[in-house]
Amino acid sequence: MHAYIVSTMSDSGKTTLVAGLIRLAVNKGLRTAPFKAQNMSLNSYPAIEGGEIALAQAMQSYVAGVKPSIYFNPVLIKPMGEDRAEYVVLGKPRKQITFGDYLRDARFRALVIRAIKGSIKRLINEYDLVIGEGAGSAYEPNLAPYDLANFRPAQWLGANVYVVLDIDRGGAFTQGLGLMNSLPSKWRGMVRGFIINKFRGDERLLRDAVKWLEDRTGKPVLGVIPYINDLILWPEDSMDLKPIGNGPLDIALIAYPYISNFNDIYPLAFEGDVTVRIVRSPMELGEPHMIILPGSKNVVASVEWLRRTGLDKAIKRLVGSSVILGICGGFQALSKKLSDPTGIEAGAPGHYHGLGLIDLEVEYGVEKITALSRAVVNHGGIEGAEIRGYEIHRGIIKYTGSTTPFITIIERNNRKVNIPDGVLDEGRMIVGITLHDSLGNPEFRTFILNLAREIAGLPKQKPNNTTSITALINQIDKLATTIKNKIDVEYIINL
Repeated sequence: MHAYIVSTMSDSGKTTLVAGLIRLAVNKGLRTAPFKAQNMSLNSYPAIEGGEIALAQAMQSYVAGVKPSIYFNPVLIKPMGEDRAEYVVLGKPRKQITFGDYLRDARFRALVIRAIKGSIKRLINEYDLVIGEGAGSAYEPNLAPYDLANFRPAQWLGANVYVVLDIDRGGAFTQGLGLMNSLPSKWRGMVRGFIINKFRGDERLLRDAVKWLEDRTGKPVLGVIPYINDLILWPEDSMDLKPIGNGPLDIALIAYPYISNFNDIYPLAFEGDVTVRIVRSPMELGEPHMIILPGSKNVVASVEWLRRTGLDKAIKRLVGSSVILGICGGFQALSKKLSDPTGIEAGAPGHYHGLGLIDLEVEYGVEKITALSRAVVNHGGIEGAEIRGYEIHRGIIKYTGSTTPFITIIERNNRKVNIPDGVLDEGRMIVGITLHDSLGNPEFRTFILNLAREIAGLPKQKPNNTTSITALINQIDKLATTIKNKIDVEYIINL
């Protein structure tokens, strides 16, 4: 029987719990697939079929030992402003509309429902077990008639539902009871039990509360998972954006609006001499050894925000004394000009000024490039080094003046290509690259960090063997061991 994990709130641990359960199921020899019918996130990842899905489902895919697929996350909502979002269905951008319009557009919602149901049917046929994940709160009275992320897809999947309760923020037991009392009877009957998550302390203190919840709902509490302080996973959304490390190498991550794919900094957590700070103002910036401009869903808006806050001037003052690394949207932000003839990136057609730190122009096309990519380095002391990563962008880099490409992209989704990309200005310590997860490549990561180590007066390091995927699997294996020891996994997988 398939399983579906829901909750009473966001950030309760659904994603990590699903990843751990998937790992345990795979270890039992079950062909297991992750599933999230509808996800809202700016952190996305290319699917093997082309197109993009939420980063969280890509992470769960690698845990399951399979390639990310559009059928694991048929609907991805990518916010573009206060009231507008891009709706990605089966990997392809379909519409940019307000959430209200999404709820009212019956024809588009019918398309979305067909995509979800079709994905479920496909996964049931191809896998022994599907472990699904809900979104946010499993039942909100204003959204319940339209919700396509929680009980409806669980019902279409024919799954048993388990409610994870985040006890760390308080109110877990009353939230569980409130959810059960709110659900229609047809959905209440799908719930097979509760899982208490993020508990700190002696579990015996919860005995009376567990009995209270079980007596009032008739549903068992399947176990209590402790709060795990040292678990490092790919961040799913901006709520998960946290500082990293406490080493002497000071790195500032610029957290502008619409920041996306900031999982690019994830591999830095496995470098012992690194500290990554989250910076949103000139005062917070200080004089770091390295500045990272991460991806952005709206590069124009993010550059304008840098100017409003004064961070643009603060960053420019550090040119030559700090390494400045721009990744995808952050790379585009470093350019002189951003041309958006259709308005698909900025929201209005026009030509906009970038930060002007590199002699490049960026033009945004209607078609989005989404690919699992491979590149080779052209110069900089690591010539010939291979970089594996992924691309999700509409911006096309146009080289002007004397700027030369730092890398050449040689493969996209297993197809040979020859695309110049990136920039390396060693004199001013500016590096730009379009490939997300480039820091997940040990040789490239060490090269960039050694530039900053030299500025900091720290000893240079040799590459370690930690990639994003190997680090992820090691972390999930730790989590899976804890889950196995704390909850009745056999009940969930074999019920």
